[in-house]
Amino acid sequence: MAQGHGMIRVIESVRRWVLAIAILGAAGAMTTGIPGVHAAAHSVEFTIVAGKGPSGGGSLDFNGYQRGAMTITVPAGWEVVVHFENADAALPHSVAVLPAGAHQQVQPSSTPAFPGATTANFAAGFPKGGKQTFTFEAGKAGTYEFLCGVPGHAVAGAWDSFIVSATADAPSVTPQGAAAITVK
Repeated sequence: MAQGHGMIRVIESVRRWVLAIAILGAAGAMTTGIPGVHAAAHSVEFTIVAGKGPSGGGSLDFNGYQRGAMTITVPAGWEVVVHFENADAALPHSVAVLPAGAHQQVQPSSTPAFPGATTANFAAGFPKGGKQTFTFEAGKAGTYEFLCGVPGHAVAGAWDSFIVSATADAPSVTPQGAAAITVK
């Protein structure tokens, strides 16, 4: 009988270790961003069109706004889906989310503020009609910028504001109507 109790203690000890490892593994997956374990509860989609200005070509703007005149705000932790398009007939353009102040650099960093928050060909940009959709999680509250990575474009005005808010309940855009926002 004593031998049976010893076996039960071993089984209970193994069970506790397996449970502890499973809990630690799940916690680690949440902090490292493994998909499916810590997915964003809400999602927001919007379109950013470069070179939409009235000149028809050579316009350094997003959705017709430049130099921070448009601000998109999303709640922290939300998934963000950006549909990007270059409508400029004369210039290539790209877009990425970078820390506030990045527009002051002639050649901004190609490392986005959030993993995945950039178009491909950041420095080269896309020609007229080029499109790309990218998705990222707005994981850290703060003030950021949408900006064009083609050298000289951001410093010349091709940037707008992106705010990740710890207190906002829903996404918004200022001025109203500057971008159509879809919440999912």
